[in-house]
Amino acid sequence: MDLPHLRPNCNLRVCGDDVPSKVPLSSLPDEVLLAFISKLERIHADAIDAIRESVLCLDAVEAVIAGCCGSPSVVRHLRQTSSLLAHLQAVNLLDTATNPTCYVEFGAGRGQLTKSLTEAVTDTSKALFLLIDRGAQRYKYDTKLKYNHNINVKRIRVDIQHLNLEGVEGIGGYRHIVGLGKHLCGSASDLALRCLCQHPGTEVAGVVLALCCHHRCVWDSYCGLEVLQGLGVVPSEFYILTALTGWATCNSRDVPSKEEMTSEPQNSDGFEMNPSQEEHPKLLSPKVTMTEKKLMDNRYTRLNLSAQHREEIGRKAKQVLDYGRMQYMCEQGFECSLVQYVARDTTPENVALIASRVAR
Repeated sequence: MDLPHLRPNCNLRVCGDDVPSKVPLSSLPDEVLLAFISKLERIHADAIDAIRESVLCLDAVEAVIAGCCGSPSVVRHLRQTSSLLAHLQAVNLLDTATNPTCYVEFGAGRGQLTKSLTEAVTDTSKALFLLIDRGAQRYKYDTKLKYNHNINVKRIRVDIQHLNLEGVEGIGGYRHIVGLGKHLCGSASDLALRCLCQHPGTEVAGVVLALCCHHRCVWDSYCGLEVLQGLGVVPSEFYILTALTGWATCNSRDVPSKEEMTSEPQNSDGFEMNPSQEEHPKLLSPKVTMTEKKLMDNRYTRLNLSAQHREEIGRKAKQVLDYGRMQYMCEQGFECSLVQYVARDTTPENVALIASRVAR
């Protein structure tokens, strides 16, 4: 079957011969780990600005929250959706009556974000809602949306790595493309950004991505490598940087994180279902023996790396990776910012990348 939207590996970066190996933190000598932590803190102090809080609300979603009788988890997701869509509104990307737009939700899952988006745009008849996910989903919101003849919704089951937007039927009939994603894990965020920036047709007007799972970033898709190298991060340090990001959300207790026990970052187009690690099963630390835990505890104590200090280091590592993504988008002609789009008690993965096309 001919699938024009499917072009193998079209959103991967062409790698040279300097592909680094994946090394777990637990195998690094103490002096190597401490030297890179010192380097990371210098880079962060010199180049990274504080990420401002920007919690916005969209009236259409807030009305749903006000009448919601669901679980606290449902409300938390709606608050995230409200702020993400309000950021689209703030840069005038919901006005489909004036600018017919194709909205592409990456890692769409059940499509809750798109469902709310259909209630937020000014004219649904002038929009195409495209949901991208590599997995099969049950209880999809878009199943019901298809019965509304004023809403044009299309779901494509494909890995973002292989998605060629130019081959999507009907996308050329819209003035703008807008990308969005809620908790787009690791390398899926980079693949989505590259997918949008490589699209040669309809202008990409903007992007709103809630970022997460930085330990899943991988060398052949991360879009900010040149930026990292400009900051002084060498290829052999890339997976040390990604592994340290696990400390931001996995080390509130003095136990080893998944990134310390394994060297395999996962590639996923999924999105976070709940705001805590305990409710995000794919990120749970593996079972460790008492001997392994004691070894890690002893190492942390010996290196003076308390849980609080590790969390701070992890957040700085995440911010450096997100800075690389932001600079990549700036180089592609977008005006960009990183914001804390919800409070940390809503989700610890509370940073979003906001990008809108600079007027020509």
